[in-house]
Amino acid sequence: MVTLHNMKFGLDRLLKKVLVVSFFCIFSLVVILVILRYVFNSTLVGGNELITLLFVYTTMIGAAVSIGQRDHISVTVLIDKLPISFKLIVDVLVLALVALLNAAMVWYSLTVWVPITGRFIMPALQLPQVYAQLSVPIGCSLAVLYCLLSILDVVDGFTQKNTVS
Repeated sequence: MVTLHNMKFGLDRLLKKVLVVSFFCIFSLVVILVILRYVFNSTLVGGNELITLLFVYTTMIGAAVSIGQRDHISVTVLIDKLPISFKLIVDVLVLALVALLNAAMVWYSLTVWVPITGRFIMPALQLPQVYAQLSVPIGCSLAVLYCLLSILDVVDGFTQKNTVS
């Protein structure tokens, strides 16, 4: 399981670096666009679309990372009152349901949504919308991967606790 932890750690580091670069690009573009607009009465064609595109990818990747860090929203009032073995079962079930939901989003977006609407062109950047829409299957695939890694982590922690006792 050391390899599992190393893989999850490496994925976390890589995706967080991507998020930092993306946020920096968004910030820089906003500053440049504001200066161009209010100082030089000009703009960068496609700048706002590029910011939106970066923001969408940042959101989808950030959501996957938060699932991997177990920072997603949860209400644990009832679960906290359960015995530890039931808590672990519920934890695995929740992660499996989140993985199933994200896998369904990957399947639907790749088989229905993107093929139908992905060929339309973004007005300013003149790129197909598929570049923006691929953020959904990419982010959801990362979420599925994080869920599976977390399930393995929970199962490994449970088996280690039972072998030590």
